[in-house]
Amino acid sequence: MYIKRSIILTLAFLVFSSPLTAKDKILVPVYVYHLKPPYILDIENETGLYYDFSRYLSHKSERYEFYTIYLPRKRVDIYLNRKMVDGILLGVNPTWFQDQARKKYLWSTPVFYDQDEIISLATKPFEYLGPESLIDKSLGGVLGFYYQGIDSLVSQGKIKRKNAHSETSVLKMILSKRVDLGIVSRSTYLYLSTNENWEDKFHLSLKPHDIFTRHVLIPHKNKAIYDHITPLLSNIKDDPEWQRILKKHH
Repeated sequence: MYIKRSIILTLAFLVFSSPLTAKDKILVPVYVYHLKPPYILDIENETGLYYDFSRYLSHKSERYEFYTIYLPRKRVDIYLNRKMVDGILLGVNPTWFQDQARKKYLWSTPVFYDQDEIISLATKPFEYLGPESLIDKSLGGVLGFYYQGIDSLVSQGKIKRKNAHSETSVLKMILSKRVDLGIVSRSTYLYLSTNENWEDKFHLSLKPHDIFTRHVLIPHKNKAIYDHITPLLSNIKDDPEWQRILKKHH
């Protein structure tokens, strides 16, 4: 018993007394919940823009090693409510978390610029003029997603909304004429239209449904991480390395 205890104490001394090296960077989870291209392409092989972001940030940081973890949105909400987020949350907007004043959480500068497109068939193009212009139309959306100004008309029975489990499925519903229109984020549309050879299949309304930025959310208890990554992200849009990553994902 004494020998085992001595070994444990010796190992502990070596661990805590040895100087830190590059391999001893602090691990930080980067939580994400958008299971769609180009943000997440393959969870098992860790491919997609969200995984590349964590690798990019790890390369820039001498203190932290970031790694991406996918969680469904409901699980993310539970983690935030129970103060269980021990890292950062990527790809989100203050409006989606009722934090327009940015007081509940700490927020980075914009990391991604995106918008929700109103998409129709190229053979039957539709121009969106506002929620009322969708009255009497059938609209494809993603289950669980909230569409500002539209859902209230859906609840009144003025717009027929059909839900799918992904934006890929929304585009397929449009192709099969199961819906008149669909809402898909521009980043996802550009990726899929290129990889599926759908460039000539769809029409994007000149007016999108919504224009927004995606940020990093950091709980106040993780302010040390926020203080560290803020200068790393301040000029990300002008970094050639980051621009190469974005270009890879269209």
